[in-house]
Amino acid sequence: MNKEVLVVDLDGTLYATNTFHRYIKYLFLRSVESMDLILSFQILICVFLRILRIISHSKFKYYVLLFSTNKSYINSTEFIQSINVYARDLSGLYDKTYDLKILATAAPACYSKEIAFKYKFDVCIATEMSDTEYSPAFENAKENKRENVVNFLNSRGLKTIDLLITDHSDDLALIKISKNNIIINPDEKFKKELQSLDIQYKVVNIL
Repeated sequence: MNKEVLVVDLDGTLYATNTFHRYIKYLFLRSVESMDLILSFQILICVFLRILRIISHSKFKYYVLLFSTNKSYINSTEFIQSINVYARDLSGLYDKTYDLKILATAAPACYSKEIAFKYKFDVCIATEMSDTEYSPAFENAKENKRENVVNFLNSRGLKTIDLLITDHSDDLALIKISKNNIIINPDEKFKKELQSLDIQYKVVNIL
């Protein structure tokens, strides 16, 4: 019997916010409170370089995580509690029990894995921080996200995604290989993009 697979995005989908943007704010405030002015300054420089488009979003994320890793005053549980107000209950969007539930996100694994555990996902595939130098494969987004999900499924002897729930066109690579898609709050540009690709999907508008 084939296992039914559900894949859910995090930012804008399971949570009605960009959790990484919230995490940057959390890191900055905690660094100031802890008098870690070096990290405060590093975060401000990263934000400044990103605003000026000197560094990519992926590289921005890499450096923020690099500078904030192993800080004793950073508490993922505390951060997650601070964004509870943005959490959504998506269980009413599907009418069956899935054998494998995957939270797949470009957000950092340092807090995404705890969110996945909290909401009873079996697996979290997120942006992992490593000791290696930055590379384009660092961020679990777009084609990287599709490849990482497919590789995980293959490692379990699975072939398909039965339902994908997402809000973002960055997930088009995954949308194209999913049997069914639920799109949260898509704008007109995203809907036209899906229609041009002749992709079957269901729209759900949710606060």
